[in-house]
Amino acid sequence: MNNIRKALENGQSIWLDSISRDMLRSGELQKFIDLGVTGVTSNPSIFDKALADSDTYDESLLEYAKDGADRQTIFERLAVDDIRDAADVLRPVYDNASMRDGFVSIEVSPNLANDTDGTVTEARRLWAAIDRPNVMIKVPGTPAGVPAIKTLISEGINVNVTLLFSLNAYVAAANAFIEGLSEFAQSGRGIPATVASVASFFVSRVDTSVDTALPDDHELRGKIGAANAKVAYAKFDELFDRNLDGGGNFFPLHSTGAQVQRPLWASTGVKNPDYPDTLYVDGLMGPDTVNTVPEATLAAFSDHGTPGKALTEGIEEARAQLAALADAGVSIDSITDDLLEAGVAAFADSYESLLGRIDEKLAALKA
Repeated sequence: MNNIRKALENGQSIWLDSISRDMLRSGELQKFIDLGVTGVTSNPSIFDKALADSDTYDESLLEYAKDGADRQTIFERLAVDDIRDAADVLRPVYDNASMRDGFVSIEVSPNLANDTDGTVTEARRLWAAIDRPNVMIKVPGTPAGVPAIKTLISEGINVNVTLLFSLNAYVAAANAFIEGLSEFAQSGRGIPATVASVASFFVSRVDTSVDTALPDDHELRGKIGAANAKVAYAKFDELFDRNLDGGGNFFPLHSTGAQVQRPLWASTGVKNPDYPDTLYVDGLMGPDTVNTVPEATLAAFSDHGTPGKALTEGIEEARAQLAALADAGVSIDSITDDLLEAGVAAFADSYESLLGRIDEKLAALKA
């Protein structure tokens, strides 16, 4: 049994943070699934790279431009094709997991990060256009995104909450899921167990920022990203307590067979070469979680990772490390606030780069 399947036995799903039409057509995605990968995520940067590295999209670009569609519409048509095809490849995983795994995610426009109504409208359109039950719509965990999450979940639309950095933002996203799912259950629109969500908590970027704020020899360097995630995981256990005597808001939903909103560890490629290349996989392994990894990290974990249940250990140590960070004069709240702002801006820049790539390729093809 390989490390990916060992992780799955320990309760963690490994998703691939990559998608392309070449990967779908060549059977490469199926090979990853055969290894134990149970999901795929996408974002504008991934699509931009796919367009840049391949001529596979050329025919579709020309076809989708024939009616005079703008570049945003052309991109959406391309993305919907790939996401639908990926969902079909992952459908057996979804069915075998009783609708609890086997998902592919697509992002609403990053330009809507501070627009609740716009996010809801675009998410509904993407959900309807793809028309697959094992798709998640990525919505940023911004103040404007939180009410959108609640609305979409209440309508039975699967949501991948992205760009979570702080504990407070995670709690807001989790509560939006619980409230939205409660509304869905009460509405009689469908069965709560069919609605799935993950909360994507970003890890390595936290260490990058914290390390910059600390002296080169400080003992907390390279530790706060995982500590921040562990504290969020402890909060997950509290919010999604499935025992009647736990007093949590989720128990009534759990009794109907509803799924928990799993924490997803994102940004798990190690950016500092001095750190182990499986740092954010080995150290964040535990039940009811997902880790979405780039291909290089997947290869490293497959080769020499250590599947276990590290998330369930060292919670008090993680809290102590966050307290020590504050004592060192570094505010984790300021860092996570800045990371959210930078993350929204970076996603928007990636989106504009992607749209520019479409303009360039169309111009070249028409010439």
